[in-house]
Amino acid sequence: MDILYAEQLPLATQSLLLDITVRPGGGFIAVGERGHVVFSEDGADWKQAEVVPTRTTLTTITYAGDRLWAGGHDTVIITSGDGGNTWTLQYRDRERQQAIMDIYFFDEDQGLAIGSYGLALVTEDGGVNWDDSVVNEEDWHNNAVLVDGDLMLIAGEAGFSYRSQDGGLSWETIEMPYPGSMFGIVESGEGCVMVFGLRGNAQESCDRGDTWEELDTGTQLTIAGGVHVDGRTVLVGNSGLVLTRQDGGRFAAHIHSSGVDFAAVVAVSPDEFLLVGEDGIHRYPETGGGKP
Repeated sequence: MDILYAEQLPLATQSLLLDITVRPGGGFIAVGERGHVVFSEDGADWKQAEVVPTRTTLTTITYAGDRLWAGGHDTVIITSGDGGNTWTLQYRDRERQQAIMDIYFFDEDQGLAIGSYGLALVTEDGGVNWDDSVVNEEDWHNNAVLVDGDLMLIAGEAGFSYRSQDGGLSWETIEMPYPGSMFGIVESGEGCVMVFGLRGNAQESCDRGDTWEELDTGTQLTIAGGVHVDGRTVLVGNSGLVLTRQDGGRFAAHIHSSGVDFAAVVAVSPDEFLLVGEDGIHRYPETGGGKP
């Protein structure tokens, strides 16, 4: 298998980044276009990973224990055991023409990768081997997964999402109130979950996905990423959109001065957040700490 390694570029931290998470051992790590992986101890000073065995766009990153996994276009999956500085290639299949959109590991052995056109892969050996699985038979995109014990929910496209109540052994289709694509899913407090996506649409369930309520976000900008911390939900999206919601209340909308499209967000503290998207890493609030 021929491997092209990501190039070391001086502006990698300012390139398009599509996902961010906390880093095992402390700090943060983000992934994006051209196989870029960047990491930081404090969220302020960033550097590029030294060895990344792909130049394809990376769309998602996750961790379990001390190990990281990232995935992206060409159905590529890579892994790191040293905090994200050096990576090895676990899986790639360009001929599938499917992108990994999200990865979740239950522990350091058992994991699930989902993606475009119904893609679902499972592993029981930390990603050494990946096998095909079935979430939906319609080949709709599987965009994001959330796991809460034996409950698993996947946000999908065309008004469909998916639920498993037995840890992924079987799946059922949920027809959502809004018939468009959902790009992300987060816990939203007190046993509730929220999915969000096209044209500012967000939907919430507080009964394990049995019923869903459409939420008034006050925007028609697409929402791409979200996080929930200490009773506060923060969603990010196109044109600098930042939505905040405290303890199940109403959404407050803010427009980041950068005006870029955001893809993901992670909490530095309950009152400070790192946002990634166009032009790399951004902060919210933009000046200092504290709630806006």
